[in-house]
Amino acid sequence: MVWDILFFLFLVNGVVVFVEGKCGDKYTDIQAGCCPDEYLHLCCPNIKPCNTNSTSRNPHTSPTPPVNVTAFRKPACMHPWTTPACQAGFYINPFTRDYLPCPEGFYCLSDVVCIIPCPDGAYCIKDKLVPASETSPNLVCREAGKCCEPSSSTPVYDKVTKKLLCPGSQKPTPCPEGNYCPNVTTKTVCPKGYFCRKAFTEPQPCPLLSACKKGSKAPSSTGAGVLFIVILFLIFIALIYYFRKQDKVNFYVKKMRDRIMRKENNEFGVLSEHIATVEVDGNTISPKQDVINLEFKNLSLTLKKLNKKVLQGVTGKLQSGEVTAIMGPSGCGKTTLLNTLSGKAYYGKREGVIKINGMEVVDLKSIKTFIGFVPQEDIMHRSLTIFEVLRFQAELRLPSTIPSSEKKRRVNEIIELLDLTKVKNTKIGDEETRGISGGQRKRVNIGMELVADPTLLFLDEPTSGLDSTSSLLVLDALRAVAEKGRLTVVCVIHQPRFEIFSALHKTLFLGPGGRTVYLGNVDDAEEYFNSHGLVCPKNINPADFYMDVIGGLHDNVTDGAGGFDSKSLFDKWEDQQQEYESEVNGDETHAEIIQTFDADQNRKLPGFLRQLVSFSHREVKFQFRLVKSLVMDLCLVLLAGGMLGALRRNATLDKFFILQTLSSLAIGLTAMLSSLRCFGNNRATFWRESSTGINRLSYFLAVNIVQLPIIIITPMVYLSLLYPLISPRGYLVYHYVATLAAEFSCTGTGYAISTLFNPKNSQMASVTLTLIFSLVSGLSPSLCDMNKYTFIGPLLYNLSFCRWYVEALFEKEAIRFPRVMDSFVQGLANQNGYSLDNYWTCIGVMFAFGIAYRVFAFIFLVFTNRGKQQ
Repeated sequence: MVWDILFFLFLVNGVVVFVEGKCGDKYTDIQAGCCPDEYLHLCCPNIKPCNTNSTSRNPHTSPTPPVNVTAFRKPACMHPWTTPACQAGFYINPFTRDYLPCPEGFYCLSDVVCIIPCPDGAYCIKDKLVPASETSPNLVCREAGKCCEPSSSTPVYDKVTKKLLCPGSQKPTPCPEGNYCPNVTTKTVCPKGYFCRKAFTEPQPCPLLSACKKGSKAPSSTGAGVLFIVILFLIFIALIYYFRKQDKVNFYVKKMRDRIMRKENNEFGVLSEHIATVEVDGNTISPKQDVINLEFKNLSLTLKKLNKKVLQGVTGKLQSGEVTAIMGPSGCGKTTLLNTLSGKAYYGKREGVIKINGMEVVDLKSIKTFIGFVPQEDIMHRSLTIFEVLRFQAELRLPSTIPSSEKKRRVNEIIELLDLTKVKNTKIGDEETRGISGGQRKRVNIGMELVADPTLLFLDEPTSGLDSTSSLLVLDALRAVAEKGRLTVVCVIHQPRFEIFSALHKTLFLGPGGRTVYLGNVDDAEEYFNSHGLVCPKNINPADFYMDVIGGLHDNVTDGAGGFDSKSLFDKWEDQQQEYESEVNGDETHAEIIQTFDADQNRKLPGFLRQLVSFSHREVKFQFRLVKSLVMDLCLVLLAGGMLGALRRNATLDKFFILQTLSSLAIGLTAMLSSLRCFGNNRATFWRESSTGINRLSYFLAVNIVQLPIIIITPMVYLSLLYPLISPRGYLVYHYVATLAAEFSCTGTGYAISTLFNPKNSQMASVTLTLIFSLVSGLSPSLCDMNKYTFIGPLLYNLSFCRWYVEALFEKEAIRFPRVMDSFVQGLANQNGYSLDNYWTCIGVMFAFGIAYRVFAFIFLVFTNRGKQQ
C-alpha cells in the first residue's frame, strides 16, 4: 500500500523530479576575473575587460567563456624546458618577445603564454627569491642556494639577464583561512571579533554566543554559549515540571476552595447534599410535531468474518414518548441489536424488516440527521469545557435556519436538564488533566446528542461505569425528554437498580444467541414471568432475577424430570407472539396505521463555509488549550537547532551535506511527531461526528488552516540558534524558505500517517520514514551512486524531502563562494549529482509533497474505517 502511494507521488511530480547534476563530470572552465586596461594586450582571449558594462549574473550558471589558449601556444612549448615562458608562472610579451614572471593579480598556466586575471577570493602574488636553508622543502632549491617563497618553487635561470627568476602565480590560490583578501593582491589577518574562512573577501562578524580571536578561521564556543545551551535545556525541563505542577496546584486550590465553600454553607445552614433527581419544567422541552415509531421483524445479523449469526429473529416495536431498555446477560447481543437498528452494524449482514411509522425502509440513513447515537465510551474533546462541547455540537448539527442565540439557549437548557450548570465552564479533562467526574462526563456524552434535537435516540450503556445515584440521574433525564419531547429512546442497560428499572417504560430481554425472551412494559414483565412459574423472591431486584433466569442460573436439569430450562423461554415467547398475531389478523376491524414523517422539515444543516468557520473556531481553542504541548514542541525544535549548530560550527562545503542531512532529520522528526496529534488523537471524535453527517472536508481544511501559523513559526524558532551558530554563506531568507517547505512537507506526511495508522503504530511509522528519507538524501550513497539502481534508486531519492532540502541549501551555499572556488564547488556538485540552479524547483517539489500528502491524508481520513463513520 505504502509503495503504491509513493509510486503515485513519483508520477504526480514527474515533471520536476529529475537530476540535473552531471555525475562524474570534471570542471574544465578557466577561473578568471576581469582584465584591467593596461593588461588587455597580455590577457588571454575571451577574458572580460574590467571597464565593460555587464549585468549581474550567477557565476556558476553563467561562467566566463573558456579561454582560447591555442592562439598563444608555440610548438616549442611542447617542451617546456626550452623556454621559461612555457612553464607555469611565466608568460611571453607578444611585442617584446620577452618571457617574464606572471604579474601580481594574475596567474599563468603551463604551456600558455598569456596571462589570466585571478578571480575574486584569490590571493595571487609573485614569489620572492630568498636564500635557501636546510629546512627548505625543495631539494633543487637547496642545491641552487636560492628558493622562491612563499610557494617554495624552483627558480628559473634567465639566459638573457643571467639571473634566477621566480615565477608568478601558477594557479588561482584561495585566500587562506584566518585571513581575508579585499583584492587579489592583498591579504589581511582577520581581526578580533570576526572570522574568515577560506576565500573570504571581507571578514564576517562573530555570531551570537561565540568567540573569535584574531586570525580566527571559524567561530568557537564560549563559556556563555555552552551555558546558554545548558540553561535552555534546564528551561525545557522546568517547563515540563511547571505544567505538571500547575495541574497539581490547580487541583489543590480547587479542593481548598470547595472546602471553604462547604464550611461557609454549613455555617449558614445550607444543605450540602445532592439529590439525584431532575426537576423539569414542561415548558422547557417542546414536544415534537413529527415522531418516529420504529418497528422491526425477524431482525437477524450474521458476522461477515466469522459467518456466525449473533442475532436471531428479533421482533418488536419502539414507541415515541417511551424509554425502552435492551437488557440481558453478557454476550447476548444487546449492543449488536442497538447497532443493527441504528445502522452501525457494518461488520455484519442484516436480515429482516425495519419500518418507520409503518413504512418499510432499507435503513435509517434517510433520517440520519434526526437520529442521535450515544456511544458507550465518552468520546469528546477533553480540552474543551462542557458548554463549549455542547455549543459546538449545536452549531454543527442544528438546522441552519435556527439563529445562534436560539442554539445557545438550547445548550443552556440541556445543561440545566442534565444538572451540569455548576460545572458548565469546567474542562472535560483526561488522564493527565483533572476535569469533571465520570458521571458528569457521561451526561455530557448524552447531552452532545440531545443538543442536536434528535427524534430517535440510541444509547449504548449510558449508565456503564456510574454509581447508582448518577445512573438514576441519567435515567430521569432520559425519561423526561422522552415523555415531554415525544422522543423515541432506546438504550442498552446492564444490571440496573430497582429505581432505574422502574423508571423505564419498556424493556426488551435478550437471551444467549441473540433471541428474544420478552418485550413489553416493565410493569407487565412480572406477570409474564410469573405465568411461566418464575416468581421473583422478596427483597430481590426483579431486573437481577430476570437476568439470572435468562442466563441459566435457575436451570434445574439434574433430576431428569423436566426441570426448568432457560432455553425454553425463547419458544414460549415465540408461541405467545404467534397467538397474538393470530388474534390481530383475525380481527377484521384491525388496520395498520401508517404515519408520515417529513424527513426534510427544517433539517438543512449548516453549509460548508459555516461548518468551516465553526471547526476553525474550535481548532483555535484547542491550540490555546494545548499551549503546553505547543511550547514543548517549540522548545524541542529550538534545542535541536541549538545543539546541531553548536556541534557543527565550522562546516565547510564538503561537510555541508552532513550538516543539512542532520538538519533535515531533526526537522522531519519534530514536524512529523507533533503533527500526529492533529488527526491521530481525534480519530474517535471524528468518527462520531462524521456519523452525524458533518462535512468532513470542512473539518479537514479547518485543522490545516489553524496549523499554518505554527508551521510558519517553527522554522523561525529552529533557525534562531542554528543559523547564527553555523554562520553559513547562504542568506537567511533562503534557509527559512527551504526549512518552511520541508516543515510543510513533513507535517503533511504526518497527517497522512496519523490517518492511515493507529496511534500506537503512527509514531514508529513516522520515525522509520524520516530515517529512510535521510538515508537517501544524497549524502551516502550519493545520487550518482543511486542512479546505478535504474528505477528504484531515483524513485527513492526523488520521493525524499531530505534530498530536495539538502540540494536547495547546498545551491544557496555554493553560489556564495567566490569564483576562485569554482572547481571545488562544481566538483562537489557533480560528485553528488546536485544542480546549482535548481533552488526553486526544490522548494516547489517540497510544497508539492506537502499538498500531495495532505490529499492522501484526507482520502485516508474519509475512506478508512468507513464502518465507524456510519
